[in-house]
Amino acid sequence: MRKVFLLLLIIVHQISLIGQTVNYTASDNIIANPERGLQKYSITAGNYSTTNGANNLSVSTLNGWKNSTDKVTVVYRYFMLDAFMNSNINSTYLNNIQVDFNNIRTAGLKVIVRFAYSNAEGIVAQQPSKSQILTHISQLSPILNTNKDVIFSLQAGFIGTWGEWYYTNSAEFGTSGVISTAQWANRKEILDAMLASTPVEIPVQVRYVGIKTKMYGTKQLKAETAYQNTANARVGFFNDAFLNNYGDMGTYSSGKCDNPVGTSEYNYLSNETKYLPMTGETNGLNTCDNGFRTTGANAIYEMGLTNWTTLNRDYHSGFWNQINTNDYNKILKNLGYRFILNSSSVTPNDSNFDLTLKITNVGFARPFKQRNVYLVLKNTATNAVTTHLINTDIRTWETSISITQNFYSSAPGTFQLYLWLPDKEPSLSANSDYSIQFANTGTWDSATGYNNLLQTVNLTLVPSATPAITNVIGSDFKIWPNPVNEFIYFDVPANFVKDTAEIMNLQGVSLIKVLIKKGFQSRINVRDIPSGIYLLKISEPSKQINQLFIKK
Repeated sequence: MRKVFLLLLIIVHQISLIGQTVNYTASDNIIANPERGLQKYSITAGNYSTTNGANNLSVSTLNGWKNSTDKVTVVYRYFMLDAFMNSNINSTYLNNIQVDFNNIRTAGLKVIVRFAYSNAEGIVAQQPSKSQILTHISQLSPILNTNKDVIFSLQAGFIGTWGEWYYTNSAEFGTSGVISTAQWANRKEILDAMLASTPVEIPVQVRYVGIKTKMYGTKQLKAETAYQNTANARVGFFNDAFLNNYGDMGTYSSGKCDNPVGTSEYNYLSNETKYLPMTGETNGLNTCDNGFRTTGANAIYEMGLTNWTTLNRDYHSGFWNQINTNDYNKILKNLGYRFILNSSSVTPNDSNFDLTLKITNVGFARPFKQRNVYLVLKNTATNAVTTHLINTDIRTWETSISITQNFYSSAPGTFQLYLWLPDKEPSLSANSDYSIQFANTGTWDSATGYNNLLQTVNLTLVPSATPAITNVIGSDFKIWPNPVNEFIYFDVPANFVKDTAEIMNLQGVSLIKVLIKKGFQSRINVRDIPSGIYLLKISEPSKQINQLFIKK
């Protein structure tokens, strides 16, 4: 592959290094990192459906949460739809939802969304008819799709008191755990509609393990089946009775004082939440075994077992009041991911340099949403910045991570090296509030969202020993989509006569060859090649196209 790079660069660089290995110091600070940590609770009021601007989350309130000692970056928004038991959602309510999302985006937070019709147990139906709920889901779909950039997850509310799918008082859905086959089918229709009405980037969370296994089977997720647009890959869990009696109040099928840890349902959830968010709250102190399960030490232990990403700080006070300061800080720091840079090494390699990164994730979970990882080269004389995609998936960053990759620059100069992990959504990628900060001292640049590697590389031009290829193109040549899952598309320039394009790996091995026609759009099926970075190549004696792309 290095020979291919030499052709692309036309010139060869001689690399000299200022410093080769840097060891970093871990920080003990609470960090306001995106999509993790303590979540703040909020609920809409009655005038949300009657008055524009009523009961909206204000930017100042959101900023107050983010800048507090808890460093909150996720808000839970409980949208009460009780005004629409027998009617469609009105425009005032929909407009207020959009204002909330706008303010959340402005403040740099993300939101867990749940819709429900009842916030207290009663003797009447706790939700509308199935047909009315499906209409509401259809009405909400456009706003959920438009704001997918700031939506952390969508919880499967709509059915039952608090939207928890238990107390429904409904013949259509069954109630209090007594559910017929037809009623299960009605419930699945609601969940299927939620999945169909929201983009793949938004996971849908259910309250009990049995909901997912009853509807979609017990086959567990694995690396090859996760992160796909399937129900199994998208349906995760929220637990609103974490550590309490009766298997966390029905999260698991357990007796009052049975410890669910190690049961098949517990192990099933533990596996699924490797790939999906685990969120929720405590709702009281466990009365069994002298309250052992709700001690701070056991809470931390079980959060690690079941990969907790966020936890409600506002409930239950009985739990939070008995947590000591040390355990509280451990929960704050380790909810979700917490990445620590251990070291980086830069090694000369002819005209390029190899970068090796050693990273540790000490958090309870891995990130559940995709985002790119970039090496940033900043010219110390001109401040010009170039970014290079690192071939990794942070959703796989668990415990110890080691990455080695070769990099180059097409211009001479001295460059400062940074790591940049921005949000993948274009609307958020330039906002440093949505970039991931490593838990280290002296590395974070809050203005850019870069993590300074404290490494400098000096690149000096020297004559090339390799014959140059003239008219090398590629910068204006576009392939799409990139990253790609299945088919990659591109337009073949009209001035090309070559009738073959090929896909190569980074070792220069040709994997796929296809026939193309000049002046026409072509496509290549890359579904069966492994995830990674590849080169699309079209070569002629006097010109060539070389374009890198990512296979997800």
